[in-house]
Amino acid sequence: MDKLNRWLIHLGRFRARYTSHRNFLIFLSFVVGVVAALAAVLLKITVQFFEHRVDVMNNWMNSNWLSAMLPLLGTGISLLLLTRFFRHKLSRGVGFIIHNIITNKGRIEKRHTYGHILTSAITVAFGGSVGLEAPIVATGAAIGSNTAHDLRLSAKDTVLLLACGTASGIAAVFNSPVAGIIFVLEIFLLDFSIPFFIPLLISTATATVVSQLIYPGKFIFIASESWSMKAIPFYIFLGIFCGLVSVYISRSVDFIEGYFEKRRMNWKSWLIAGIPLCVLIFFLPGLYGEGYSTITNLLQGEYTTLTAHSLLQSYSQHAWAIVLMTVLLLIFKVVCSCLTISAGGNGGIFAPSMITGGLTGFLFAYLVNLSGIYQLNTPNFIITAMAGVLAGVMHAPLTAIFLLAEISGGYKLFIPLMIVTAISYFITRKYVKHSVYHKALVERKIITDHSEDADHF
Repeated sequence: MDKLNRWLIHLGRFRARYTSHRNFLIFLSFVVGVVAALAAVLLKITVQFFEHRVDVMNNWMNSNWLSAMLPLLGTGISLLLLTRFFRHKLSRGVGFIIHNIITNKGRIEKRHTYGHILTSAITVAFGGSVGLEAPIVATGAAIGSNTAHDLRLSAKDTVLLLACGTASGIAAVFNSPVAGIIFVLEIFLLDFSIPFFIPLLISTATATVVSQLIYPGKFIFIASESWSMKAIPFYIFLGIFCGLVSVYISRSVDFIEGYFEKRRMNWKSWLIAGIPLCVLIFFLPGLYGEGYSTITNLLQGEYTTLTAHSLLQSYSQHAWAIVLMTVLLLIFKVVCSCLTISAGGNGGIFAPSMITGGLTGFLFAYLVNLSGIYQLNTPNFIITAMAGVLAGVMHAPLTAIFLLAEISGGYKLFIPLMIVTAISYFITRKYVKHSVYHKALVERKIITDHSEDADHF
């Protein structure tokens, strides 16, 4: 420890002599961007590798009964790590980061630099129906925070590097540097300033480049057609639909996770949540894992894959079977996500919100096209609905707009994205006052109603 302190003192003297503090922060933002991107890409590649192997196994067996049992194993291992190895000290979700920014000057313990990667990789690789974005955000935040702490930087600089790590994680997995920056500003309730903005630009740009070099499997769909003026009324109705779905997701998270929060996280809660999770995944195989492959298939027009390995597989050519399976996946995706977390898994609601949004947009466009009223561009409605539901659940409309604009390869759909997210957001705010990230913090009086309202208005 003495040697480390002496090395840090020498580094501080060298820094003061040869470079300005501002340039040093820019250099650190570059380093944090590289490390956070590598961590995010490692996690995504690992999970995708195992999910592909499970898909091959299901095709070989022509059934998913074995893979439906894996989530119980994955959440069980994660539970053991959280309770025995980390001794309940590895906070899950995104809320704890905001809590540390406000109450602990952005200081995050070192266990978060690797704990989320380990537990979430096991959870999702074994079929847990949650997203990897929250663990990636937590890991990036911990990398930035500990970099600043080890170099004895101020609280302000610690929060800055924490934000760089978080934004870099989002930028790396979605190839979306702008959305990564906006996510930090909207969710973490941070004040904007140019000196704060430059390191964020450097870190997210760096993370995007690193990700493009080593991670070609990002969820990206290039919009082949622009939107039609005649479709605007349908986008308005879609926004209303997305708002109602967002309210359903938010209320479901409150109810299910609220029920399990009253119970101690142990083998009993693991079984109570894990067994229904496995049953649902057996009957609805599309609920296995993150679920981005389901949306990719829908974007490519492969609708019959919705019923693969399910009881409706033999009816995959029938419209009613596709509609029924879409409705069931839409309803139970958030349920499975909450059960995964309650059983001891590690993950977040970010991806489930996007997947549910994609299913919402597909269902809306598919039904309209079946009716013959008007022929909608189904991929466009899938993309815009993903933004609408994400905006409603997270109360972060700008993040949703720019994220899906970047995912879809540009700004062809920018106006429909604005219409759908705005309507969905305002409907959700009417019935759900706080986002899933902020609700617990408001209830504990860590943040106030006024602070969140000021952030959005």
